[in-house]
Amino acid sequence: MAVLSFHCQCYKAGALKGIDAHNRRLHKKHISNPDIDNNLSCNNRIYKAPVKSLYADCKALIQKKVIANGNRVRRDSNWIVECIFTFPEDLPLELLDSYNTLVLSYMDSRLGGNENLIEAVCHVDEIGRPHLHADYCLITSENRLSSKTLITRDFIKSIHDKLPLVLQHHNFDVQRGESIPQRQGKLNPADYKKAKEREKKELNDKINKLAAEYNRLVELYNKLLAEAVMLKERNIQKARAILEEMERSR
Repeated sequence: MAVLSFHCQCYKAGALKGIDAHNRRLHKKHISNPDIDNNLSCNNRIYKAPVKSLYADCKALIQKKVIANGNRVRRDSNWIVECIFTFPEDLPLELLDSYNTLVLSYMDSRLGGNENLIEAVCHVDEIGRPHLHADYCLITSENRLSSKTLITRDFIKSIHDKLPLVLQHHNFDVQRGESIPQRQGKLNPADYKKAKEREKKELNDKINKLAAEYNRLVELYNKLLAEAVMLKERNIQKARAILEEMERSR
């Protein structure tokens, strides 16, 4: 069974230009991420692109839904939450679009609807599995900009708990993954990726050790089996020799 991989992080206005450039590959040089292959970038999926830019569209939506309704926006407020979903290794790639579409539909229902979704891009041009970046403006149902209201521990836990059930209902064989301790939600995407790679390496090391132990036990079993066959043959030969000796002594 495949495992759900979900991570999210909140960002302030000043980070949105860089996030937008990364997600939509607006630049050809990727100094901070050498894993990107520009020759494959044309295969990236853009499920929703900003009308102008991630920053401009967020600002316009905040003006429309927050400020116009008499609510304030602090300078240090988080503007978006970026949710990252890695496509499970055990699922065939032909299900990528239907998987991402279902994930986005569910996240829309949890984060104020599709209007709050400013940008959604799936990268297939990096080393490793495809992964979806979904950027939601953090506007509550009361038309306030508040990451503390929306992105809570309970919210993150509920995504891990409930989204696999939704996916299973739509015939995706996906289960809940194990939570990464020590405030994983505070890691940036690069550190999160490194943490997942460490997890993968540790798991592969465990598998290799188990495989080596299995092979050792199989070799030992075969050796004992061969010795048992040899011992049986010797016992049969001894029994025959005893019978022949008894026949001669009569």
